[in-house]
Amino acid sequence: MATRIRKSKLDIPLLGTTIGLTLFGLVAVWATSIPDAMLWFGGDAALHFVLSQTQWLLIGILVAAAVFAIGYRNLTRLVPALAVAVLLLLIAVFVVGKSDYGSYRRLEIFGLSIQPSEIAKPVLILYLACWLSSKRDKLNDIDAALIPFLILVGIYLALILLQPNLSTAIILAAVSVTMLYLAGAATRQVLTVIGGGGVLTVIIAMLIPYQRARILGLFGGNSSAATQSQFVETLTRSAGMFGHGIDALQAQAQLVRGAHMDFVFAFVTYGFGVFTALLLLAAFLFFGYRATRIAQHAQSETGMLAAAGIGVWILLQALVHIGVNVGVLPITGLTLPFVSYGGTSLVACLMGTAILLSISSDTQRKETKTSAAYLYGGRNRRPRVSSVSRRAGATRRRARG
Repeated sequence: MATRIRKSKLDIPLLGTTIGLTLFGLVAVWATSIPDAMLWFGGDAALHFVLSQTQWLLIGILVAAAVFAIGYRNLTRLVPALAVAVLLLLIAVFVVGKSDYGSYRRLEIFGLSIQPSEIAKPVLILYLACWLSSKRDKLNDIDAALIPFLILVGIYLALILLQPNLSTAIILAAVSVTMLYLAGAATRQVLTVIGGGGVLTVIIAMLIPYQRARILGLFGGNSSAATQSQFVETLTRSAGMFGHGIDALQAQAQLVRGAHMDFVFAFVTYGFGVFTALLLLAAFLFFGYRATRIAQHAQSETGMLAAAGIGVWILLQALVHIGVNVGVLPITGLTLPFVSYGGTSLVACLMGTAILLSISSDTQRKETKTSAAYLYGGRNRRPRVSSVSRRAGATRRRARG
């Protein structure tokens, strides 16, 4: 087994896309948050939310720089401790957390409002990447892999569901199952997990009153959820190609609370137009594409799984947020990554990007038979993503020719 060193190559397109989304996010928060800021904090604090988001952006840049400097390979040695820390924070929410409309989702630490469920996203993805890689030869063993996987992920999801925060739990569940499949688990087992999880999700959603109201509100009615859903759908449909401008946007933002968070895509579309909305959607699709490319060319199975997981997380959350804002999905409360107001969400997304950049610039290549390349069968218990084995096989064929 030979090891070859390749030249480090930072994924500049991914970095540029992240910078563009983040800067646009500051503009979007500024444009959509002024009515709420003036209502909650007075006329002198009209820029409260955009200044707060800028503060979180600086924190996020520092965190991302530290993650990139440490490198994802070194970070995998720390991730068990990070996973335990996040677990403790999720528990602490129920002990010393702050309540918002009956939900316990955030902690106040050193004057900063932190949502542990957001931090859980990149940490759990990296931890699962390490764990699934270590179980490579046992993934189809129910006792040795599948049941421990369900317990591991289930603990985090249960704590998030108890807040309650169903939408975040669904995103993490979808990402986790995708990583399980890409790691090489049998399709039958993955479909069983998806089926069971889907039934459980519907049951939980129907048992939580406000979630039930949100789902039913998608089909009309007089509830507040139905009214909000119809309102944001009307905004996007009436936007026009180039929008109605910032003044009209802010006038509409006075009619609904949280325009800079849950409904930022609808208001951006209304103010800046369908053209800008399509550019925003294209940016997220491109982010997902770059994450896929990084996963394909990752130099380790852990890197492959982590890159794929982060790509699915960012893209899926963006698509769900957009789906809510165009009226095809029930209201979820999910932020638009990099764009919506939300400090912990922004830091988590930047941390995820830093991990992707670290994987893309990894200088170690390990030639092994289990390196990946979209091997969808999974019969040999190999991961379903990477291109190292394919390149190595082509080299051997050329040598024989």
